[in-house]
Amino acid sequence: MGATEIWELYNASADAHPMHIHELAFEVVNRQSIVVNEETREVQVAPGSEPTAPEPWETGRKDTVIAYPGQVTRVRVQFNTPGQYVWHCHIVEHEDNEMMRPYRVGPVQDGQPE
Repeated sequence: MGATEIWELYNASADAHPMHIHELAFEVVNRQSIVVNEETREVQVAPGSEPTAPEPWETGRKDTVIAYPGQVTRVRVQFNTPGQYVWHCHIVEHEDNEMMRPYRVGPVQDGQPE
């Protein structure tokens, strides 16, 4: 409770993904180019790349951000409401293909899976 984290959303695909985080508003911090080592399938920030500022329309608090292809998108999130929630891609077919993940704020509460 009360923790602030920077989440990094890596997009190694050719598609833009509208990523939505339930039950909180976050700030878009920046984006940076990434590279994929095709042999090892490792993803990392592109050497020598510089972070770019959020788009002009991304100022203020948001609940959805576009994760652009070939970039890591960084968002600052603060967790103030206890519970179990999800974050996911807003493209329905992607939600059904492992792009919906749970997260918990605070301790396990009655009725929540452990």
